[in-house]
Amino acid sequence: MKFWVKLMLGTVMIISIILSFSRYITVRQNFVNSLESNVKQNSNKHRLERYYIESSIVSKIEQGEEFTEEHLFEYIKSLDEYMENDLESIEIFSEDKVKIISSFDKADKLKLGELDNLLDKETDKYIIREIENNNYMIFSSYCTISNFSIYIVNIYDITSIYEERERQLKDIMYTDIIVLAVSSIVIVIFAKFLTKPIEELNNATKKISSGEFSERVKVKTNDEVGELANSFNKMAGEIENKINSLNLSIKQKDDFISGFSHEIKTPMTAIIGYSDLLRLKNCDDDVRIPALNYIYSESKRLEELSYKLLSLMELSEDKIELKEVKIKDFIEKTCKKIILEDIDVNLNLEEAIVRIDENLLEVVIRNLVQNAKKADPKDGCVYIVGKIEENKYKISIIDNGIGIPKEHIDRVTEDFYMVDKSRSRKNGGTGIGLSLCKKILELHNTKINIESEENIGTTVYFELEVIK
Repeated sequence: MKFWVKLMLGTVMIISIILSFSRYITVRQNFVNSLESNVKQNSNKHRLERYYIESSIVSKIEQGEEFTEEHLFEYIKSLDEYMENDLESIEIFSEDKVKIISSFDKADKLKLGELDNLLDKETDKYIIREIENNNYMIFSSYCTISNFSIYIVNIYDITSIYEERERQLKDIMYTDIIVLAVSSIVIVIFAKFLTKPIEELNNATKKISSGEFSERVKVKTNDEVGELANSFNKMAGEIENKINSLNLSIKQKDDFISGFSHEIKTPMTAIIGYSDLLRLKNCDDDVRIPALNYIYSESKRLEELSYKLLSLMELSEDKIELKEVKIKDFIEKTCKKIILEDIDVNLNLEEAIVRIDENLLEVVIRNLVQNAKKADPKDGCVYIVGKIEENKYKISIIDNGIGIPKEHIDRVTEDFYMVDKSRSRKNGGTGIGLSLCKKILELHNTKINIESEENIGTTVYFELEVIK
């Protein structure tokens, strides 16, 4: 059963219970009030009728006449005329509870025990009884005049009060049915409106579970459902980022394996081919020397590749040891170790103390300078600039060489990624240098930044925290 159906049924049930209970209390209270009003009214009428009979008996006795049951019947008849037929049924009982007169045609329906309880000499009493689907209010009084004692019983039909109660209950029932029908329609619409965001959440969950990780919930409310939708969207975003990150990691892994295989295969093919040529044939110097040079250069490239791969594999936060050094002296000392043919290194460094691992940062400086040299600077110069900017020491390696196309800038730090593979291999590149620099700088809590324009030049920089 859907939630909106449960919400509708629950609300309708609560409304029906509250309505029924409140209406029942109202009708019951009206009925009690009407009954009490009739008790007072009929009690007054009973006392009036009893007074008329008593006064008639007293008057007869004072005239010296003998009072008989025939006289009593005449008084009752005259009383009925006096009350203008407003007098209800009446019964007269002797002191021995023997019926003398009765105008109630259903008197035989009253039980003997009820009469014994009703006819009391001490107090006036009344009872309410249902006889043949009608309701009657019966009053009883005992009176003694001279030596004449009787019970006067008045019977009043109060069926109209009960009929009015039943009519009100029926009207209320019909009214409640109409109210519940209309309210059910309104509640259904309202419940659908309230649960629509939840339904959207459910649909979004199904789409995400089927692989549509970009799906989001468009719920704009300020209540708990809106907060849930926002939390859901944040969760979906994190899941999408994780999935994208995993896909990127898988792609990078595949690219790494593919690049590594290619980088190994290409020089090995050349080495095997030239060595097999030298092994099987007696070649002259014109063939032998270029072949040996090619074997040597490709072997050196394999050696450099193996060193860099080992460096990548060994990098971890547990193995680095950061020390406070004077960065200007360190860079100058590092540049003296770098041998570059036909390229000058121009230094513009401010003095500062930073915390670094000297061996690892030397690898970064060496790789970045060699990359700048491979870019063929127009002025034959590589610039290294070191400046203090807001408690950070910014080291920039700048060249005015061929530059990097914009679509490749974000990927040049991936393992074995090369913009121009033939040119990189010609210059002895492996496509792993910038990837190694990126990982070393991450261990120094910084990152590599690349700004480049084709045929204008490239600036690679990173920042280190200055120690005061």
